[in-house]
Amino acid sequence: MSRLLLALVLTLSLGLSGCLRRQVAPYDYAADPHAHSTFELDGTMIHYADQGRRDAPPVVMIHGFGSSIRVWNELTIGLTDDRRVVRVDLPGFGRSSRYEDDYSRARLSEVVLALMDHLAIERADLVAHSMGSAIALSVAGSNPDRVGRVVLAAPWTYEDQVPWGLRDARRPGVGEFIFGVWYLEHLDWRFRLSFADPDAWVTEGMVQRARDDLTQPGGRYAALQVVRGTDLETLEAMLGSVEAPVLVVQCDADVVSRPEYARRLASSLAHAELEELTGCGHFPMIERSDRFAALVQGWLQ
Repeated sequence: MSRLLLALVLTLSLGLSGCLRRQVAPYDYAADPHAHSTFELDGTMIHYADQGRRDAPPVVMIHGFGSSIRVWNELTIGLTDDRRVVRVDLPGFGRSSRYEDDYSRARLSEVVLALMDHLAIERADLVAHSMGSAIALSVAGSNPDRVGRVVLAAPWTYEDQVPWGLRDARRPGVGEFIFGVWYLEHLDWRFRLSFADPDAWVTEGMVQRARDDLTQPGGRYAALQVVRGTDLETLEAMLGSVEAPVLVVQCDADVVSRPEYARRLASSLAHAELEELTGCGHFPMIERSDRFAALVQGWLQ
């Protein structure tokens, strides 16, 4: 990059940094009739859904980067007869608050545990998707007494899985430029990459809902801070300490989190099994919903 171009990028980034920060604000729950429940954690409003039988074994579901509790809609329907199903919008995503604070993997793991405390859940199984898998493994590794069994779908847990654009976004100024200018562009194309059969699954409504989440006040700022705080190198170093039984579910056509990483993860964990599905991309809970639900139910039982 030339000095002139670098200077231009940094100049724009400083302005965009201020713009992103000025957008940070609490989510307006009063204007949202679809919000399920919320609780406050250190001034942050966390949105969650608590469904199913209260007397049944609980399972907590953790979405991936840029996602929300909606990704678990189909799986939830199949589990609520026999389970207490808790879905959480992580800070910065869905209907949870965007704030100017800590979005590190450690902090997001604390949010999951705080939600369990709020609901008086001593021990739960975990189901996680993509980058949410890193949070689930953090919770299981640091609090083994709180976690039973774990399911990880299309896990994103290794530093070398992170694409160059997101790696560059960790650099001061560059991240503000990338997320301020580029991040909202080509959402439809990026969604299509995530599915084996995009014509069957990717709709304008799906793309618009994602765009609406990202354009909430502080949405892009929060997403940037999550990228900067994930710390996957440290996570890799503690994988061997995870004692919980883990089912890793991976699709053959996933170009976001490629199958070789799922195989690597399954071999790195002390008690793990790998299930590889065909005909799906990064969202097995959507493209192969029936098969994925059967795997989850079988593993958690």
